[in-house]
Amino acid sequence: MDINSAEEFMQKLIEKAAAYGFEDAEAAYSSSGSMSLSILNGEVSSYENSTEQEITFRGYKNGQMGYSSTGCFDDDAVRFMLEAASENCEVLDDEDREFIYCDENHKIMKFSQITEAYKNNTYGSFKKLGLEIEAAILALDKRIDAVDYLELSCSTGPVMIINSKGLHLYRDSDSVFIVAQARATDDDGSVKSGGHYWFGNDISMFDLQSFMKVFAHKILDKLGAKSCSSGCYRTIIEAEAFVQLLSTFFGVFSSNAMQKGLSLLKGREGEKIASECLTIKEVPMYDKALVKVPFDDEGVLTTEKNIIGKGIFETALYNLKTAYKEGRASTGNGFKNGNSTGITYTNLLVEPGASSLEELAAEAGDGIMITDLSGLHAGANTISGDFSLLCEGFLIKNGKISSPVEQITVSDNFYDILLKIISVGNDIINSPDALGETFVPSVLVSEMSISGES
Repeated sequence: MDINSAEEFMQKLIEKAAAYGFEDAEAAYSSSGSMSLSILNGEVSSYENSTEQEITFRGYKNGQMGYSSTGCFDDDAVRFMLEAASENCEVLDDEDREFIYCDENHKIMKFSQITEAYKNNTYGSFKKLGLEIEAAILALDKRIDAVDYLELSCSTGPVMIINSKGLHLYRDSDSVFIVAQARATDDDGSVKSGGHYWFGNDISMFDLQSFMKVFAHKILDKLGAKSCSSGCYRTIIEAEAFVQLLSTFFGVFSSNAMQKGLSLLKGREGEKIASECLTIKEVPMYDKALVKVPFDDEGVLTTEKNIIGKGIFETALYNLKTAYKEGRASTGNGFKNGNSTGITYTNLLVEPGASSLEELAAEAGDGIMITDLSGLHAGANTISGDFSLLCEGFLIKNGKISSPVEQITVSDNFYDILLKIISVGNDIINSPDALGETFVPSVLVSEMSISGES
């Protein structure tokens, strides 16, 4: 189905909704076209090219919001969706009010980000580049045994929302993603794995030489790693590890989690919860982000906002439902999760400080730098903030990053970490996320508990 046919189908849903008793109605269309190709041992090991389309409907009736969805787009599907959503309203008993929304000043919006370069994402171009990447990785060092994983993928697709209040919104985007992981064996027989990724919207902008430079650091510098003595260390959480930590615990900033008693930040907006050197903001239309997000899935315009501003918890993230419960406006963070609307962020930015990674190490003196965390799902309690995680990294001696460390566990609390940050680096990395990217530097923490050798 093309976008015009989708719009016609959605208009039918909206026009016929009143006959089924709906006071307000809304239809949303999403389509995702994707291609992925994997390379293994000098050959294409898998290839997939697919398109998925869905139209969801929600209608307000008898004080309840009913939902339905379909991947079929004929007249029978219109009737089926309206009947299903109507029956949904009959059995629901949700005391929390939901809304069909329209901003009178922004009823109509079209925001297209699909690039001309997307047409260059072909089987042939992906295969050629994939084989070049695999060969380059194997040529980095004789200790590299194999490239265990190498995938190139791309995706594109629109989102369109139409409702009975006159809302008509459209956005789209495209992206290319490359990820590789290899395995290396040191002279002493120890085996380490490491990898790197790249993403953008123009495959011709991929720089193989730059990619290999980082890739080599991420695998070869790990060789020869040993454990270290247990103790409390002044700790650099390197940028990629800090991304891992933030993404695991960022749900505590959701107003939904707070209202359900699943976040210790409930009722603390306006209070100091972090170090004064820490500012975390959401910038949905960030100029450096690959994908900009002008509105959420409820039709609310997104806005730039400090979540934490110089240590002060300035705002939680709200959708229409949670905002209504507290008598305030949505922050534009209502995004679909299946047939319901949840809360999440778009482009997240931790404001950088003035220090380079080397300067953070100098400030640390003797300590440790954590570069990778594992076991985040099993070893982290997202309600209490407590975590105990296996990690890897490097010792810091006399202000210099030195030997690699492994087989260590870091134990602490997310809320405490926010307060113990004493310096923020300027080595920002951008990491892709569900709706956008996280732009995060390394941070220096006053102390963290490390378990290693007895």
